[in-house]
Amino acid sequence: MISIQVPNTFIELGTTDINIKCLINDRKFASILAIQLLRSDANIVSIREKLGVRWQDGMLRRRAVATGSVIDVTSSYLNLTIDRQNVTQNDGGKYFCKSFVQYRDNSTNSVETDRIFLNITGNQIFQL
Repeated sequence: MISIQVPNTFIELGTTDINIKCLINDRKFASILAIQLLRSDANIVSIREKLGVRWQDGMLRRRAVATGSVIDVTSSYLNLTIDRQNVTQNDGGKYFCKSFVQYRDNSTNSVETDRIFLNITGNQIFQL
């Protein structure tokens, strides 16, 4: 099973951190090939066993931290954190996790979570 955890879906600019975690815990999988986090159907960050965390959104990379592990099928994860001072209106939208898995019969497939909508409120404060 793959799931997405988002403690706060209503984010107030300058006040609330964004924390998004993709979790995998399913013994029917033989291995986890990769985990991706997507926003509005665009890859933003992913993790693969031998390559580690890879950013697809270079602008977000400057404002966020991503960690993860794909070592085993019961505790693989990808975690994205954007500190409150780095959150922007552009961080709102539909997020979901996608994983590429291998089954015990060596077949592969992709599995996805439901979409979670992050609502960003408040006024953007620009620092010069």
